Order: sequence, then structure tokens, then C-alpha cells
Amino acid sequence: MNTTPQQILNIEDALVSEANPARLNGPLDYERCARLHNYLVAYGWMAHHGQETPNLDELASQPSIFADEDTQAIRERLHPSVNSFLDSIFSPEQGFFYWVNHISMQLVDDIFPDEENDLDNLERFVVIYGTVVELGSHCVGVVYDQKLHRAVFPMTLENLDSMQPIDEHEDMWFPLETILTNWIYMLRIGKITADSPEGKAPAELSSSRSQIGLWSWLRYSPSQVDSTVAAIDHYTAAIEARIPSRSLLPISSDVPLFTDVELDAAYIPEDALFGLEVPHDTMAFADRQQFTGVPRKQEEWGKNIPPVLLFAAADSSRTVSFGEEIRWLFLGPSDDVPFNENDIIPAGLYSESLTMKRE
Repeated sequence: MNTTPQQILNIEDALVSEANPARLNGPLDYERCARLHNYLVAYGWMAHHGQETPNLDELASQPSIFADEDTQAIRERLHPSVNSFLDSIFSPEQGFFYWVNHISMQLVDDIFPDEENDLDNLERFVVIYGTVVELGSHCVGVVYDQKLHRAVFPMTLENLDSMQPIDEHEDMWFPLETILTNWIYMLRIGKITADSPEGKAPAELSSSRSQIGLWSWLRYSPSQVDSTVAAIDHYTAAIEARIPSRSLLPISSDVPLFTDVELDAAYIPEDALFGLEVPHDTMAFADRQQFTGVPRKQEEWGKNIPPVLLFAAADSSRTVSFGEEIRWLFLGPSDDVPFNENDIIPAGLYSESLTMKRE
């Protein structure tokens, strides 16, 4: 077991990546999995205690529920590599991660009745991490297959239908180190956070999270927004790079891509291709917004996010009339309505109107 804070927190060479893939053959890579597990335990411990480095003496002093004689019967039913994993890990002081709260090691061959077990004197399936009860009834957790040495994460019994039979759902089963790496990645991009010692998320996050114990799940993080924009830019550049320059058509707002005669010849209905405009002018984009400045009266419930016209109809003459449908789709029940019946609203693609409730 690693014995210094630097060893526990330095896990770059243990993370699964394209250049550093997970073990695909053989038993559980218990040393690698233990390093990733212990990192998550230390991360949660530091967040709970408000420390920048873990106190290894205190972490190591946490009793392991699988180190006494009462658990010997269970350990006798585990693969040697799984037992080596248990001997190499710290026990979580708080909930282990957002979805799971403890080391379970529950033998669960009974929930995989159609899978053959030809292991000698061993159960095939064992729950390593148990799902937190806040996520529903009939909890399961991270299940490890001691025959194939793969893991899957059915939060509840109801999720099992999409994971078995295994030979039809192999894409749902991963090496355990892959699952642990993905959880660490969520921490690094800010999708999941560990809250302050007082158990309160930062004020800017308090209305946009789901918290279970120490851990919080965010709807999105700035890193996700940045990576999404970068991915779209990369995708667009890849498309443009593959278009021969001779095939590019001149762009003119006065000349349509297809004439009415051509569309009629192709039997295209008149209103089928109205087109959306990609915004390039910041001021024009802001001027089109009809709902972002409407005063809201649900502030006691949380932060309001108004609907935004993301892509306006390319033909500015295409509009809709304000009425009951638009009123209830875009405004709250107590909001002032600054529009009159049949007022003109720009057509296009709008984002959803949201109220992020306070807890």
C-alpha cells in the first residue's frame, strides 16, 4: 500500500487512457484499482476535513470491515485478486462517491440467474460498492464478475435488464479501473464536486446541484461547456476540410440555395425547409431575445433561466403569434406578461425555460 500523500495523490500512471489502457485479460488489476480507490478516499477525506493533504495515520486507522474473523466466510468466496484489492485499500470515512457509499462485497449470483457459474467454490458476482439509498429502492451497486473480471454499475435492480445476458450486453461491462478512472475524470472536470467541511456547496453552485452527503452532482461544468464548443469547432473544421474547394457555393442572402421550381420538382412541401441562421452578430443576437429580460416572480423558488432564441429562422418574416401556448411554455404562472395576444414572436430554436430550485 502506498504510504505517503504524494504516492496516494499521484495517480497519473494509474488512470486509464488510450495510451495507458485497462487490463483486458487476466484477473483484477488490484494494485492499479487500489491506487484509484485510495485516491478517491483521500479526496473525500481532504474535502471533509478541509485539508490539502490527507492525514495518513488517521486514514490508515479507519477500521476495515473485511479485516476481522466475521468476514472470513465472505473472503473465502472471493477471487485471490479481489482479496488482494481489499487488503490494499482504505475504508471510506464518508460516502465513497456520489452514487456509492461503502464497500459492500455482497455475493449476488441470485440476481444473475441466467449466467453460468463454473468457478470452483466461488460465487461469480459480487457487489464491490453499494448504491446509496437516496438514489432509489432495490439498490445494487458496482458488480464485479469474478469469471470475466469485468464490472458493471446497475444502481438498482431495475437497471439489470440493460446489462444481462452478458454476452448480449458486453459493451456495458468494463474493467474496474475504467469505472474508477471515469469517476476521477468527473471530479477533474467539475461535473462532481466534494463540498466544504460544513457540507455546503459554494453559493454559485447551491441552486444547480444534487447533493448526497459529501458529494454533489452538477448539471454541467465550465469545462464541459468549453469541451463541447471545442468539439463542435473541430467537427466543423473536419467537414470543411473534406469539402473540395470547387464544390463550395457562393453565399448570398438574395439568392436561395434551391429555387421554388427545384423544390417543387423534388416534391418538397412548402414549409418543410425554413432554415435556421447561425448567429455571428452579437448585437443582432441580443436584439432578437424576447424573453431574457422578462421580470420573474419565482425567485423564492430558485434561480430562473429564461428561454433563449439560439437559432432564429433564416427568413425573418417567419414568426409566431403570442398566445396561451407560448405563454405557458416560456413564462411562469406568476410572471408578468409583457406581451399582448397575437404579438409577433420570432420563430426559431429556443432553449428550455428552467427554474433551478434551492434546497
